[in-house]
Amino acid sequence: MASSESNTRAFLERLAASPCCAAITVESRLEEALESRVGIIFILRADGLALRPLVNRIHRAGRLVAVHLDLVDGVRPDRAGVSWLGRAGVDAIISSQGQLMPAIRREGIVAIHRLLLIRRSLLDAAVAAVSKSGANIVEVLPGVILPEIAPALPKLNVPLLAGGFIRTEAEARAVLAAGAAGVTTSSVNLWRADFG
Repeated sequence: MASSESNTRAFLERLAASPCCAAITVESRLEEALESRVGIIFILRADGLALRPLVNRIHRAGRLVAVHLDLVDGVRPDRAGVSWLGRAGVDAIISSQGQLMPAIRREGIVAIHRLLLIRRSLLDAAVAAVSKSGANIVEVLPGVILPEIAPALPKLNVPLLAGGFIRTEAEARAVLAAGAAGVTTSSVNLWRADFG
């Protein structure tokens, strides 16, 4: 089994080649994602029983897949859920539960700690949570605010993703310029955009 660190390097290389990731909440959007230029597909909602064939289909198309553990029906956001997703073949697991990051990494999976920053007062707590979690990557939501909050963010020593409310190419470029390694978005126009 490859280590979480080597898998993170591969994940970041894929982001460097194609910084926009397709975020899908329904399987019907998968075909559009597979026909686009994205290299990574984020499954934000799914039926746990249907997940393995979905992951296999994404891999056959040469893409990486990240799954939001907290939102998969039938899979609990705990260590057993992490192991189950590992056996399903996911490349990355997203969770807002920092205490699960070590378990995800032990499985050799990229650990993405998702932070919801809806108030300024949450920023300090979020930074403290990230420093304790040991995540490979941090995803900031709503991502569209990253250019505004980037000056207030201390150095996290972990790559950032930005997700949520990023709908235009200008917004995506601003987020990338603010330091994000990638963007997760449900906007199909961004899945097709060339950021090279």
